[in-house]
Amino acid sequence: MLNNFSYPGLPFCGGVAHQKYLSAEKGIEAAHAGGCSHWYVDGSLIGEMVGDWDEARVDNLKKLIRETGVQPIFHGNFKAPLGSDVEDFRAAAVCYVKKEVDIASKLGAPLIIHGGGIVEPKMIVQAKKNALNNYLKSIVELAEYAAERSVDLYLENLSNYKNYRPFHYVYTNEEEYDYILGNLPDFKNVFLFLDAGHANVGDGKPAEVIRKYHHLIKGISFSNNNGMQDQHFGINDGTLDYKELISAIEQTGWKGLVAFETRNQSTETSLKELVALREVVAEQEDTACV
Repeated sequence: MLNNFSYPGLPFCGGVAHQKYLSAEKGIEAAHAGGCSHWYVDGSLIGEMVGDWDEARVDNLKKLIRETGVQPIFHGNFKAPLGSDVEDFRAAAVCYVKKEVDIASKLGAPLIIHGGGIVEPKMIVQAKKNALNNYLKSIVELAEYAAERSVDLYLENLSNYKNYRPFHYVYTNEEEYDYILGNLPDFKNVFLFLDAGHANVGDGKPAEVIRKYHHLIKGISFSNNNGMQDQHFGINDGTLDYKELISAIEQTGWKGLVAFETRNQSTETSLKELVALREVVAEQEDTACV
C-alpha cells in the first residue's frame, strides 16, 4: 500500500504516519484527521499489547480501516527481548511476537520488530555477541512464521546508548546491521525500518545506512536529538544532519513511508520542515554544479 501517496515537494514520500502514542482506535481517527495515509498500532502501550486484542476489536478496527482508508503499521513491543542473551527469555519473546504476527495478519499490516535488550551482563563482549546471534535466530523463526501468514517484518534499529546505562540494546549500529543482514537467509518478507533518531544516538550515521541499505528500507522514522538520548525533538532541533540525510535519500532514489516521532510538532509542520530542508539541499547541489 506504500508509494500511492504523494506530498508536494517530497517525491520520496510514499506514505505518511505519525507516532502519537494513542490507542489503535484513537490513533486511526487522529491519522485520518491529520491527512496521514498510515498509522501506528503501538503494541508497547498499556492496553495495546497482545492480551488486549480479541476478534471483536480486530473486526471493529478493520471496519475503521475500510471507512477511513488509513492503513495500519503494527509497531511491535520493543521490550520483547528477541535478542536476549538468555535462551529461555529469547524463546519466550518469540512466542509473544508470534501473537503480534497473528494480529498484524488479521489487520493486513506489516509488523515492526526490535532486538530488545540485555541487562547488566557480566561479560559484556560475549553477552552482546550471544545476543546478536540470538536476534538473528529469532528473526529467522519469525520470518518463516510471518511468511505463512502473509506478514512482512520490518527490522527497526534501537538507540546505541554508550554511557551510564545498565543495559545494552541489540541491533543499534551499522556493524550490527551488517552482521544480521549478512547472515540472514534470503527472505522475501524481511525489510528495514530505519529510525533516524535512534541511529543518531551514539555517533551513528543514518545517512550512510540509507546509502548502503536503501533497497531494503520500507520506512524512515524522522526525529532529532542531542546524539546521546532519544529525545524525539523536531527535525531541526538536534545534532542529526538532516541535509546529509536528505542528500542520501535523493542520491539513492529511496521512496517509502515517511514517519514521524516528533513529540513537539504536528505532522504538517514536520512535513513542511522536510520540504524546506530538501529545497536547501537542492540549492546547495545546484550551486556546487555551477
